[in-house]
Amino acid sequence: MQILFANLIGFLQFSVNSIGIVLFGWIHIAKSGSLFLFHFWKKKILLDQIFFILLFLQLVFSVLPWFQYEPNFDSLETVNIGPKWNFLFILVSLLNFFFLGFWKSSWVRVWFFATQLVMTIVLIWGYLEPSRYYFDFINEKEISFKLTFYIFSGISISSFLIGFLTFQQEDSLYD
Repeated sequence: MQILFANLIGFLQFSVNSIGIVLFGWIHIAKSGSLFLFHFWKKKILLDQIFFILLFLQLVFSVLPWFQYEPNFDSLETVNIGPKWNFLFILVSLLNFFFLGFWKSSWVRVWFFATQLVMTIVLIWGYLEPSRYYFDFINEKEISFKLTFYIFSGISISSFLIGFLTFQQEDSLYD
């Protein structure tokens, strides 16, 4: 039993002494990561910076709930939900943000336009037939679109247009 307590006390002393080293390491990682992002940001042209921000916002709004479900039982209850195909919107937004934000190649452009077009088609089709693509509830009148759906849709279309303009400007710079 004494060995157990001795080991426990030794472990606690080591853990307390390690806090400074761990904090110093995390501060170093945060500092070097921030400097990398700052230099990365400074190298981008204005349209590319706007495009980067739009892709980041698209990723953020793909994760947020898009619908408000208000079933009326004994009392009114409100539940926020995401679409059935949420994995598609999140995956496309995530891959587009990382591929286009940090990596440039010819196939990435094709990937971006193809996935954004498919996502826009699903968005529009889902808006026209929400019970088929977004949710499976008996009473559709209890569900309403939230502002986040419209913001995501606007950002997705804006990303498509700004991406096109960014690629045109990059091509004119390097021709």
